[in-house]
Amino acid sequence: MEFSEIAAGLPHIMSEALGQPVTVIDIDRPPPAAHEEQPWLAAKYGPAGDDDLHGVTPLTVTAGERALDLVIKVNPVHGIGETLIPWICDTYDVDLPAPYATFHSTREVVGTGAREANVYDLSIQMPELMTILPPYYGTIMADSERAVVLGDVGPLAGLDAGGRIDHWSPDHIDAALRGIAAVHAASAPIAAEVPWLPPRTDTATIAGDASLWRALLADAAARLPDIVTPDVVARRTQLIDTVAVWHPAKDAMPTVITHNDFNQRNVGFDADGRVIALDWELTRRDSPQRDVAELLTFLLDDNATAEQLLHHAETHRTALGATGMSLDREAYLAALAADLRCEAIDRVGMQLLLEAAFDLPYVPRVNRTVDHLVRLSEPWLA
Repeated sequence: MEFSEIAAGLPHIMSEALGQPVTVIDIDRPPPAAHEEQPWLAAKYGPAGDDDLHGVTPLTVTAGERALDLVIKVNPVHGIGETLIPWICDTYDVDLPAPYATFHSTREVVGTGAREANVYDLSIQMPELMTILPPYYGTIMADSERAVVLGDVGPLAGLDAGGRIDHWSPDHIDAALRGIAAVHAASAPIAAEVPWLPPRTDTATIAGDASLWRALLADAAARLPDIVTPDVVARRTQLIDTVAVWHPAKDAMPTVITHNDFNQRNVGFDADGRVIALDWELTRRDSPQRDVAELLTFLLDDNATAEQLLHHAETHRTALGATGMSLDREAYLAALAADLRCEAIDRVGMQLLLEAAFDLPYVPRVNRTVDHLVRLSEPWLA
């Protein structure tokens, strides 16, 4: 989105939000060579000139004598399943049986242009969602692009966009699970009817995408043999072969709105200890255990105990009950075991694909952790 379009729309949005005239006094523009140094930016955001902003841009506005720090989050028109991932497949010779965006399971990364702005708009009617978001002032639209205008919450403890932070304290993990559980429970009555969310996957669609899971696994094993070892391939292949056995436990869960990328790359804690979840581009309908599986895969390790896993699962389940969604313990745990298996073949599979183009320091760790959590959760499926 061009700087001039943001500069034109921002004063009106902020004046409406604050009830007084607002002037933009400072804005950081990206260096002109950014797209040349990072060719994937053009794949994700489209061709850009020197006047374009992309991603997150800090700025300051004034309202009377008050200075207010903001960030502008520009969302690309198309999802990474339509842009970045096909570019990776073409550039790094990743052989898939069909274009990535044609698989049912990949709809989470297709057509995402308006999704994050829609989440912020929804938060106005959903206090549980607003509680874990930065302050929201409005959305600037131009030529199908959207830029959400947010309050700058400052540095967030535990947040690292590169994923280098590899542990949180158990209390922090529990706090994040309680925060997202409130969103899960509050969204259950409406999730199935929200028109801009992608459809929920089920046993049939996950099994139907088996050729994608196998292709991603084969590619990762060839590129990253020290990470995706023959033992890893055997374990993941067994999961793909048995989707019809373990996935129905997940189907039995309520449909809620999930963050769907709920890990330390997008979640942290403000100066008051409040959970803040950023980057809702991939939000989707799913079971409430989806975000639990993601967070624990990224923040536990392959030394985690069954007791640790059960403790965090019970924290989330209890929080759901406290906010209106009571779930049977055994059914909940079986569904979390299923979500950990989805994490292994789907989400970690996508991270291994992204590793073809980017140096992702967390990939070896989460690849080990997810297999470990799958093993720990095996009794829950009995």
